Amino acid sequence: EAEPPAESPNEDGAPEPENPGENLTVGVLTFGPGDHPFFRFGHNAIYVKDGSNGKDRVYNYGTFAFRSKGIFLRFWLGRFKYRLSRTSLRSTIRGYERRNRSVAMQELNLTPAQRWELHEFLKWNRRKANRYYRYHYYRDNCSTRVRDAIDRVIGGRIHQASQGPGSMTFRDHTLRLTAGLPSVLVALHVVMGARIDQPITEWEESFLPEQLRRQLRKVTVIRDGQEQPLVASERQLFEADRKASLERPPQWSVYFLVAGVTWGALMALAGRAGRRRRAARIVTALGLGLVGLVFGTLGIGFCLLWALTDHEVAYANENILHLAPWLIGLPALALGIARGRPWAMRGAFVLTAAAAATSALGLVLKILPWFDQHNGEIIAFGLPVVAGAALATWWMMTPLHRGRDSSKPTGHTAPGSW
Repeated sequence: EAEPPAESPNEDGAPEPENPGENLTVGVLTFGPGDHPFFRFGHNAIYVKDGSNGKDRVYNYGTFAFRSKGIFLRFWLGRFKYRLSRTSLRSTIRGYERRNRSVAMQELNLTPAQRWELHEFLKWNRRKANRYYRYHYYRDNCSTRVRDAIDRVIGGRIHQASQGPGSMTFRDHTLRLTAGLPSVLVALHVVMGARIDQPITEWEESFLPEQLRRQLRKVTVIRDGQEQPLVASERQLFEADRKASLERPPQWSVYFLVAGVTWGALMALAGRAGRRRRAARIVTALGLGLVGLVFGTLGIGFCLLWALTDHEVAYANENILHLAPWLIGLPALALGIARGRPWAMRGAFVLTAAAAATSALGLVLKILPWFDQHNGEIIAFGLPVVAGAALATWWMMTPLHRGRDSSKPTGHTAPGSW
């Protein structure tokens, strides 16, 4: 979430009341998704109101400063920190109304002692020495912090009620919630490895605020010797005017396959024509250069994320097999290919053929249980492209291997001439 409005005065020095927690009301605020990629997953916070003085507080674990020093480097390295902040309910709702994001409240059925304990914990957690934490997309975020804070004061009842299987994986949730931003969806799908494809529990699934909201409805607590719902009441504070998020991730495999086959086939045909036509050679060279720039850059990026950062969700990314890092060498060969230089064509063939072989190997390895990353769309796109690139360079090399009968002029420019 963005940097919140200015906070209300701190009440941390106030004396304790005679009956701690008796006048406190505690609830969970759930905020709907927004337009920015950072806001697509929704948000939540803990609400505390003191009936003795009428003051309310919203404790928000999703705060960071856009203008903080070194923010982009820390984000890239996976060492980004969020902090716990505090605002009033009124200013919080106003901010979400401006962004057209829904706000819902779940009041919790806690004893006075539990309400007091939670409030004291939140005040302690907000101290300067305690407020910052290392953010993790799925394991430690604004929603899991809210979940854990409540769970600790009710004796682990949320955890006990959340041991069933989740409705889908981390990847599935990520793709369905970013479906409205195709470029973000594709980027996340490509960059993240197999760790987010493992089955998860409902407890882990509550990394999403909306999933935690649903989970809280299932939790019960013991009150006066009876089992009662944790959620005492729910109400909608603001209803946004926007489409609901998808319930399931989009199925785009066919589109990836059509795009990959089309690109690969066009390059192969251009390479075949490039044996005799300079214009076709230039087109093929441009296509190969683009493949090298995109695939090679991504492949190198996968290696750097694995070796240098704390983004564990990007480790052991099987897409390295389908977006080969060494293809970054193709742009350097593009000019030589356009001019029909044999050395450039041979070099391009070695690079593209090796990439096609590793991509095919990655597809075959899917039969083994250790290669279970859900990257079918990436294979459907990448394998036809690199296969088409390898075929294009092979066909352009054909006259160099077989030669031509010089007694039968063709009227076309021979490879190697400009």
